[in-house]
Amino acid sequence: MRTRHLSALALTAVLVLTGCASGTPGAGGGDGPQADGAADLVVYVGRNEDHVRPLVELFEAETGLDVDARYGSTGELATTILQEGDASPADLFFTQDPAYIGAIAEGGMLEPLPADILALVPEGITGAEDDWVGVTARRRVLAYDPAVTPEARLPHSVFELTGSEWTGRVGVAPTHSSFVSFVAALVAMRGEQETLAWLEGLAANDPQIFDGNEEQLRAIAAGDLEVGLVNHYYVHRLVAEDPDFTVRNHSFDPGDAGDVLMPTAIGMLTTAEHPDVALDFVRFLLSEPAQRHFLDEVGEYPLRADVGTPDGERPLDAELIGDMKLDEVAVDLDIATDLIARSGLI
Repeated sequence: MRTRHLSALALTAVLVLTGCASGTPGAGGGDGPQADGAADLVVYVGRNEDHVRPLVELFEAETGLDVDARYGSTGELATTILQEGDASPADLFFTQDPAYIGAIAEGGMLEPLPADILALVPEGITGAEDDWVGVTARRRVLAYDPAVTPEARLPHSVFELTGSEWTGRVGVAPTHSSFVSFVAALVAMRGEQETLAWLEGLAANDPQIFDGNEEQLRAIAAGDLEVGLVNHYYVHRLVAEDPDFTVRNHSFDPGDAGDVLMPTAIGMLTTAEHPDVALDFVRFLLSEPAQRHFLDEVGEYPLRADVGTPDGERPLDAELIGDMKLDEVAVDLDIATDLIARSGLI
C-alpha cells in the first residue's frame, strides 16, 4: 500500500510544486539548535510559513522547548515522509488538506490520537482510524468583483461553470494542491465518471489557467478575469491588507459539490521520537488562542467550537461535513491527479 501511495504522491508533487505557498521550499528550514539535531520537536509543515511560524514561536516561548519546523509544499513533504519511511525525523505532519495526511495514514505511518484531542473538533474531521485531526477549515468558493458581476448572475452550482455563458471567464489553478484536494473530494462525493466529465467540460470551456489562488484574485481586481475557483480565506487576507480590495467570495448553494470544506490537518508519525511534546503541540494548535489566530490573522474557520466564523462566511455545517466523506478523500488522491491530467486542464 505504501508503494502505491508513494507513486501517486510523486505524481502529485509534480503537480503542486508551484501550488503550495510556503516560506521555505523542501523539508529544510530548521535553524539554531534545531539544525544540529537538538530540537525537542520536529514538525513538517505543508502550510504557508507566515501562517504557522507565529504559533511555533509562541509555543516555544510558552514551553521553553525548541521546535524544528520544516516548511514546504504539502505534496513534496508527503512524498518525503513516505520516502524516508522508518528513518523520518518528523514527529508531526501539518498539512494543507486531508488528502495528503490521509495518504500518509494509508501508508501506515500515523499513530492514533488520544480521545481528548479528537473531542476538540466536530465529528467527521478526523482520520478513519483517529490518526489525524483537523485544525482549521477552508471553504471552496467562487471569487468575483461585485462592481463587474452582480451576484445574481453567479452560478448556484459549480457544475454550471461548464456552460457556454462562462466560456473564457473562469479562472482555475489545476496544479495547486487546493484544487487537487477539491477534485479528490468531488470523486468521493460524486464518483469518477461525473468528476471527469466536469473537468473535461471545464477544460473545453477555455478557462484561464493560474498557478494559485491569489493570482486569480489579483487578476479579477485588475479586470483581467471575471471569476475564479479559490479557497475562501485568500479574499479575507487581501482585504485585510487593503480595505479597498474589491474582490469578494460567492458561495455555491448549500449541499452543492462546489460548497465543500477542506480542513487543514495534523497527525503524529509512528517514527515520532518526541510523542508527548508532539501531542502537546497538537493540543496547542487546537487551543482558543491558536484557533483565534487562524481566524483573525488568516481568515480560516476555527474547528474548535465557539471561537467564531470568518466574516461574511457560512458557519460550519455538520451535515455538509458528513457528506464530504473526508476519510475517503485520501484514497481518491491518486484518482484526482490522474483525472486532472486526463481532462486537458494541464
